[in-house]
Amino acid sequence: MPTTPSIPDPIQPNPSTNQGLNTSGDSSSCEFADWHVSTQVLNGMWKRVFVYDTSPTHSKGVLSGSPEILYSYLDVNYSVQVTEEKEKASYCSGLYSKQGLSLFSDSTTGGLGLSGTLTTSSVGYTRRKWVLNEDTETHCQQTGNVVVGKIPGAYDPTYDTAATMGSHVAQILMACENSCPTFRQSLVDY
Repeated sequence: MPTTPSIPDPIQPNPSTNQGLNTSGDSSSCEFADWHVSTQVLNGMWKRVFVYDTSPTHSKGVLSGSPEILYSYLDVNYSVQVTEEKEKASYCSGLYSKQGLSLFSDSTTGGLGLSGTLTTSSVGYTRRKWVLNEDTETHCQQTGNVVVGKIPGAYDPTYDTAATMGSHVAQILMACENSCPTFRQSLVDY
């Protein structure tokens, strides 16, 4: 009785040809797996607060003239939210998408001015393979206040420009990271 040649199982690689499905991680092939997905947003507002000298002053020989402004600062109220979750899906690679941050101010010199708002124009998003025994699903949503942009004396817009704004925004981002430790400053583009 003639023997029928064996037909290799299409799911298992053929040992004689050493061919099969090739999976090499996050960067070169699609795979149905557990993925770690993280999203973050940030919104807020600010207003300039003036601090006055409360001690009596002499003005034209009269005690208690107009109070003098000692300094001003920005009182920033922010709301930050970060969600990390496990997603079972088929993706071909990881993904990193910057969080867009838009600032709107009443300043004419490009700074933060006397008041303004900040809002997330595009959500920060990362996706990578889930790491067993390391990754967890978390959700952090916090609201807080931080003081930035102190300026001595009366408000002077020449001290409040686009060149000085970066450090003030960095202070806001650091406050967000203190409120939600999973918040990633490196993901923010402003």
